[in-house]
Amino acid sequence: MTRDWFNIRQRGTATGIWNCASSLGTFVSLPLLTFLMLSFGWRTMFVIMGAAGLLLAATIYMVFRNPTEIDLTPDEKAFLTEGDEDTARSQVTWSDWRRLFAFRTTWGMIVGYFGCIYITWLYTAWLPGYLEIERHFTIGKTGLLASIPFAFGILGGVLGGRVVDLLARRGVDPINSRKIPMAIALVLTGVFTAIAAVSPSDVVAIGCISASLFLVYLCSSAAWAMASVAAPANCTASIGALQNFGGYIGGALAPTITGFIAQATGRFSPALLTGAVIAVVAAAGYWMLIEGPIPPLDAEAGMPLDASRPVGSLV
Repeated sequence: MTRDWFNIRQRGTATGIWNCASSLGTFVSLPLLTFLMLSFGWRTMFVIMGAAGLLLAATIYMVFRNPTEIDLTPDEKAFLTEGDEDTARSQVTWSDWRRLFAFRTTWGMIVGYFGCIYITWLYTAWLPGYLEIERHFTIGKTGLLASIPFAFGILGGVLGGRVVDLLARRGVDPINSRKIPMAIALVLTGVFTAIAAVSPSDVVAIGCISASLFLVYLCSSAAWAMASVAAPANCTASIGALQNFGGYIGGALAPTITGFIAQATGRFSPALLTGAVIAVVAAAGYWMLIEGPIPPLDAEAGMPLDASRPVGSLV
C-alpha cells in the first residue's frame, strides 16, 4: 500500500506514521484494558475489544481504495512511480517468490526483523509482569507505568520513517538510508535493554526500556520502508511477508523464552540480557547481509539480470 500510494522519497515518513500505530495501540490499551478488567471483568473486556476490532476492520474496508480505483491525473500517476528502478507491474509467480530466497538481502531482512520483533514482544508480553514481579508495582500502577515506554515507541515509529526520508534526500541510496538506521537502532536497543536488566533503579530501568522501545520502533519503521525498495514492484508484498515471517518467529519465541528463563532463575534480568544479545546479533545480520536491491527478472530470458552479479545475490 505504501509503495502504491507514495513516491519513493516519501515512503519512509508514510511508513513511520502507520507503523507507530502498533505502539500507539499498546500505549492506549494498557491503562484502558486495566480499567475495563478491574471495572467489568476480563470477559467484558474481551467482548468490547473484539467489537472495536470488527468496527475498525469494516471502516478500513469501506474507506481504502487502490490507486487504480481512483481517477488520478497522468501527472499524479507519474509522481507515484518517479524514482523507482522498476516501474513495470506484472503478476507475481511462484518463480518470482522462490527467487527472493537466492539473495542475501532477503535473509538479512528476515534475520534483522527477527531481532526487532523479539525485543518488541519481549516488552509487549512481559513488561507488565516484569514491573509487578521484578519491580513490585501494584496492578493499577503497572497499567500506567507500562504505557510510558510505548509512548516513546510512537515517537520512534514516526521518527524512524522520517530519518529514512531525510537520508534519502541527502543522497544516501534507498537501501542504505534504511539499513543504517536499522542496524544502529538495534545495537542501541541492545545496550539500553542490558542497562535496564542490571540497574537497581526503577526510574533508570523504565527510562532505558522507554529508550529501547523508541529505538526498536524506529528500526521497525525503517525495516518496513526497506520492503518498498528491496525487491521489484510485483514482489513488494512478498518480501514484506518474508520479513514479517522472520519477525514473528522472534515474536513467538520471545514470550516463551522469557517465561522459561524467568521461571528457572526467579528473575527477569537474564531474559533481558538474552534479548539484548539477540538485538545486537540481528543488527549484525542487517549490516552484513543486506547489500543491495533485488533486481527484476530479465523479461526476455526469464532469468535474473546478471550484468556483474548483483551484490545481494547468493547464487
